[in-house]
This record gives sequence, C-alpha cells and structure tokens, in this order.
Amino acid sequence: MKALQRSLDATLPACMVGTLLAVVYGLELGLWIARPAIALYLLQHWPQLPGMGRLLLSATVATALGLLLMHSDPWPIVLAGWDSLSFFATFITSLGLLRVAAVSSPLVRAAGYTLVRQKPSQRYPTLSLGTALFGMIINVGVLSLFTTMVSRSNTLQSANGSAAVQEARERRMALAILRGFALAPIISPLSVTLAIILSALPQLTWTGILPITLPMAVLFFFLGWAADWWQRPKHLAAQVSSSLPATAPPLTPLYRFSGLVGLITLSVFAVAVVLHVPLPTAVLIACPLCAFIWLAVQRKRLNGGLGVKRASSHVLRNAYYIFASSRNEVALLGASAALGTLLTPLINEQALAVLLQQWGVQGVTFAVLAMGTVVLFAQIGVNPIVSATLVASLFPDTSLIHLHPGVLALALMCAWSLSMITSPFTASLTLVSEQIHRSSYQVGWRWNAVFFFLLLPVIIAWLHLAQWLLG
Repeated sequence: MKALQRSLDATLPACMVGTLLAVVYGLELGLWIARPAIALYLLQHWPQLPGMGRLLLSATVATALGLLLMHSDPWPIVLAGWDSLSFFATFITSLGLLRVAAVSSPLVRAAGYTLVRQKPSQRYPTLSLGTALFGMIINVGVLSLFTTMVSRSNTLQSANGSAAVQEARERRMALAILRGFALAPIISPLSVTLAIILSALPQLTWTGILPITLPMAVLFFFLGWAADWWQRPKHLAAQVSSSLPATAPPLTPLYRFSGLVGLITLSVFAVAVVLHVPLPTAVLIACPLCAFIWLAVQRKRLNGGLGVKRASSHVLRNAYYIFASSRNEVALLGASAALGTLLTPLINEQALAVLLQQWGVQGVTFAVLAMGTVVLFAQIGVNPIVSATLVASLFPDTSLIHLHPGVLALALMCAWSLSMITSPFTASLTLVSEQIHRSSYQVGWRWNAVFFFLLLPVIIAWLHLAQWLLG
C-alpha cells in the first residue's frame, strides 16, 4: 500500500520529466510518460479539487469523447489537448517550487516586514511594486503573506488608539497589495497569463509585446497611486501623522530580494537563449533549478557545505504536500488549456471572421469586446483562465479580423488584471478579503469601483493607440 502511495506521489514529477523530454529534446517517449502520469495525478486528487476544476475537467473529457465519436480524424486533436494539459501542469508546478523555497526564506519575511512598515506617502508604491515583485516568485502566496503582515502590524496601538485610522490604513494597504498583484498578468515574464497567450498566439514573444505592455503597466500603477492619494482620508490626516513611527525601516531587504528576482528572471532568459526554446518552456527548466538552489543556500551548514543534501531531503520528505499543493491550479489551468486546444480545430475561423465583420466587430473593437467578455464572465464565477484561453484560441491568425495579435494579447492581459481586482470569485480578491475579514464585494466594488472606472477608458484608449503604433 505504501509503495502504491509513493508511486502516486511521483505522478506529477513524472509528468514534469516527460514534458521536459518532449518539449526540449522532442522525444515522443516523453509524451507517453507525461500523459498517463497527469491523468493518474488528477484521479488521485479528484475528491479535493474545487467544483470549477472538476467541471472543467469533465467538460474536457466530454469534448474529447465527442471528438472520438464524431470527428473523422480525432486522435491528433485529442492528444494535442492532452499534451496541453501536461505542459501547463508542468508550468504551474515549476513556479510552485519557487513558492516552496520562498516560504522558508528569512529574506522574504524581512522584505515583507519592510514593505508594510512604510509611511503613507511611500506605502502605496512600495507595497504595490513589492507585491508585483513577490508575486512573480510566490504567486498568490504573496497575498496571504502581505495581508497577514498588514493585519498584525495594523493594531489600535500602531494607529494611536483610533479605530478610524486603523480602518483607513487597512483599506489603503489592502488595495495597494491587490492592485500590485494585478500588475503581474501584464508585465511578468513568468506569469501564467503570458504562457497561455504565447501558446495561443505563437507568433508573439514577450519581448516583442513589451513596448505596449510596459507602458500599460506604468499607467495601471500610477493611476492606482493617484486613486489612493485622491481617496485618502483627509479628515484623519492629523491622527495619521501622530500615529506614524519616527523612521521607516530601511529598504535593504527589499533591494536584496529584488536582486534575487532579477537573477531568477535572467536565468529564464538565459535558458531560452542557450537552448533556443520559447520563454514558457525555459520556465520549466530554470524555475525548478533556481528553487532547489535557493533551498540549498538556506540549508547550508554554518561550518561549510552546499546544503544540497538537506535540500534534497526536504523535497523528498515533503513531496506529497509540495506537489499536492498545485492540484487546484493544475486542474483549472490545465483543463482550460486542453479545452481550448480541443475546441479550436472545430471553429471555422474564416466563417467566424466574416460573421464578425458583418456585425462590425473587428480590429480594436474585437479586442475591447474580448476584454469585456472575460471581465463579465469573471463576475459570475468563470475564471479568467477559462475565458481568456478560449478567446485567445479563437483567432490564432488575428489578421482575419484586422487586429494585431499583440493588441489582443494586451486586451486579455488587462482583462485578467481587471477581473483580479473586481471579481469576488477570483483567488486574489477572495484571499485578500478573507484575510482582512471583509466581504469580497466590498473590497472588489465598493473600494475598487472608482479605480476600475478610471482605468477602463485608459485601457481602451491605449489599445487603440497600440493598434495604430503596431500597424
């Protein structure tokens, strides 16, 4: 029985190894290692999966069965969908290994403490950018980390006994954290969003769309900062000033962590250049290696040694928990990617393009409607992973609707970000709301509505300008 359990615990690592053999070396054997391995992993964790994950996996299986029954040549499509599931399961888990190393890192704790103890004039930019930076490495875990720190540090004693000051500080710090995390889909080269978009629109590269995504991220950040300043509690200014610490802690830990993030990001680019592989594939190689080195450095002996043995023991001892922690994301992202792969060959792009042109839906209009669709569906519980994947899969060749693919990519990135700050069903908003004991609707719409409606026309205007710039 124990041997069987150990074998099941190895299914996700086996899927990762098989996927790497396939995408890096082109070995067909790798695919046949990954395919059964990911199927066994999902069967093992089926009872613990969220409702949406099980629904998506069921829809994927049903679609595959429908293809097998009705399509003239179904196996290439079905296997391509299965391989998409394996690839994104490997992608999510590779990033998750960085989270494992970050959880035990003293540097992460020190940098997080530094961020939440800044003065109000510095708090929004440091918290927002810090969350975006941490989010590249520990993903949604940064929200739990920072909001817990906010709750612990934001006491009545630190607010000089004023409940009003405590509440205002909580609101501003929670929004800075949430908006900072929402920057990741637009700017991070390690984000799931980018991996999905580059898979659906393979003619794009991260560096190729950076000239239009970077300015959008800058606009997003500064508009959020302006909204924070505009909505500050002016009537509490005197009380806030009297409750501030004499000096804010130095930013040295944050600088060191920024350097670490920079090294990890550079390692991804280095792997991509050396092995001549796309950026998402480079993530599969670089991130697990960086995570293991980070763990080893934390565990090296004081009197010498590299810490490799201790790091290996830690991973082996906690293998079940490390790989089981990715099951929800694997199910959601993997099933969405597989479903998009299965449905795409069934869509007549030419006929759909003609229909959209008859309705006047082409060019930037299509991009704006795509963005609105993703945001709208997020409000009723459809994860952006699902809707963005399906929309991106509709038109691998966006020239059919007179739209630059980079503009569609940016629209979907922005849709993802807007969903993260407004939808009560997204993990980001739910986690922040729970940590500060507020309703998701209160944080998402009562607190964030002004920012949302300020940002929306700015995004639409930038999409039009980006289409003009890219021609």
